[in-house]
Amino acid sequence: MANIQVLDPIITNKIAAGEVVERPSSIVKELVENSIDANASYIEVFIEESGMKSIKVIDDGDGILKEDASLLFERHATSKISSDYDLFSIRTMGFRGEALASISSVSRTIVKSFNESSAPFLIEMYGGEEVVREPAAERKGTEVIVLDLFFNTPARYKYVSSLTTEAGKIIDVMQKFSFNHPNISFKLTFDGKQRFRTKGNGNLKEIIADIYGINTARIALPVEAKSPDYSLTGYIIRPEMTRSNRNYINISINNRMIRDFRLTNSVIRAYHTLLAKDKYPIVILNVDMDPKIVDVNVHPAKTEVRISKIKELEALIEESIKKVLHGETLIPDSIEHTTFQKPKIEKPRIEQEAIDFSSITDGINPWIQREKDYSKENTDSEDKTFRDNILSYNNKNVDREVPPNVSRANESIPQSFKDDTRGVTEVEVKKERLPYFEIIGQFHGTYILMQNETGLYLMDQHAAQERIKYEYYYNHIKNRDEKVQLLLPYTFEFAYDDVIKIDEKLNDLKNLSFKIEKTGMKNYTVVEYPSWINQKDPEGDIRAVIDFISNTDHFSVEDYKEEMSIMMSCKDSIKANHYLDKRQMQNLLDELGQCHSPFTCPHGRPIIIHFTTYEIERMFNRIMK
Repeated sequence: MANIQVLDPIITNKIAAGEVVERPSSIVKELVENSIDANASYIEVFIEESGMKSIKVIDDGDGILKEDASLLFERHATSKISSDYDLFSIRTMGFRGEALASISSVSRTIVKSFNESSAPFLIEMYGGEEVVREPAAERKGTEVIVLDLFFNTPARYKYVSSLTTEAGKIIDVMQKFSFNHPNISFKLTFDGKQRFRTKGNGNLKEIIADIYGINTARIALPVEAKSPDYSLTGYIIRPEMTRSNRNYINISINNRMIRDFRLTNSVIRAYHTLLAKDKYPIVILNVDMDPKIVDVNVHPAKTEVRISKIKELEALIEESIKKVLHGETLIPDSIEHTTFQKPKIEKPRIEQEAIDFSSITDGINPWIQREKDYSKENTDSEDKTFRDNILSYNNKNVDREVPPNVSRANESIPQSFKDDTRGVTEVEVKKERLPYFEIIGQFHGTYILMQNETGLYLMDQHAAQERIKYEYYYNHIKNRDEKVQLLLPYTFEFAYDDVIKIDEKLNDLKNLSFKIEKTGMKNYTVVEYPSWINQKDPEGDIRAVIDFISNTDHFSVEDYKEEMSIMMSCKDSIKANHYLDKRQMQNLLDELGQCHSPFTCPHGRPIIIHFTTYEIERMFNRIMK
């Protein structure tokens, strides 16, 4: 008797089900994709016990011909493709012809469908075998019911998480469908309770409001970009609203939900320094492209794809999001204001009229006066670079008595930077990105109080100077390759365990402008080092750099340059309880306004918080209903 035999179709279907039907959310995804391919305008999903008891999907699509009923549950039976050429131009959600065969093999599955060109029918499958076929009532579209999931494969129960987790995954899948197909009305019901419903009117921002809330939709920013190969559309949420994981970064290709680590990282890079550590943005993006440059036939779940020009797409996503964020004034409202929804009725009248900042008692417009004052201070250098303005921070205050606990802005900038007369090419003085602020004073020696016609603002002085110095340091470290030569080289001795790691990273150290050679079994000699090393203790900093690089598994020169800039800017900036006079506060504000991104410190914390006049009046009960 031969050892090799062809497996029974029921067994092969169960094997295929292991890839296609991973969990209840996989079934929801496959069935809804079939409804989308059937041109449905309304899709309703009913779930019981997170899908383990029952999943029902109803649509108003084209329906299935009665003549095709016998092939409905056959593997690789599909109406989506007919030749191998079609695999290179796939635009439908499904195409493999495996979903219904796999689902029916591990459950009890009932399909009711009606196509206007044929008679309605009902088929019931039990563990992959047909048990009922009969006529059904006329109702346009298709209804699929999946009962008793995994009843004949009990081992699969061990890999199904809690009902709450499974419910969350189903909700996530349905939300992604809603984002990718705003012209379709979706309804999701759990155990008789409606979770969400979309209108299907094509308004993506309205869907964001339905799913994430009105406050999220209010700060959604549209993104549109094109390149020869790609067209990018969608919304990004301002960085004051974040999440603790990447699951809210929704990227789709030709309206197909996908998972791609590289594209997700391009989104995160675009929010560079605008997000706090371990915080991630909310993003909804769709990329339209020629299906010939994307391969969706990679995995049965069809969420993994291969894109032939992935680097170009990464760059398009990153640059388009950066452009949108750079055009916004990213000053968040106070915490209370972000959770308080203004009434939709006409704005209420308040007892006290708002202060008119366009005219003061002495008849001087503060906007114009501030321009005059600033231009007078800089008549000797109209084209000052950002570096020059940092170095002049202290010079503006030479005639004033400075409290002993105030840290000078340029006190800790390396001497090699101070002596350099060349400007930083990447960041130059530009039109200020901040609105006009009138400085009121200082709170607890930590926060600078400001106001304008829209309300009250608090600026964190440490975070503000961190941003100023970070951009200054980063541009020097990134754009310059100057070195400091040592007459007497530094020699370092390391443990044998570290020597192996350092030997592997010698090229990385040289890329950071170190001239370092191994001079013994455990000894290394440095004869040159980059100019951005702290001049107060260069030997200690060099050792710290070597230790850091040797103990970093995935070292990136660019990432390390940024980490160094962040560390130096944080260490050298004004700390809390440092009192400033009004001129110093104004200088700090002026320098911040010329930063490339003046809204967050390098760690992603906000620099300025806004309290609206409306909110303050409401807190004091001065609003007249």
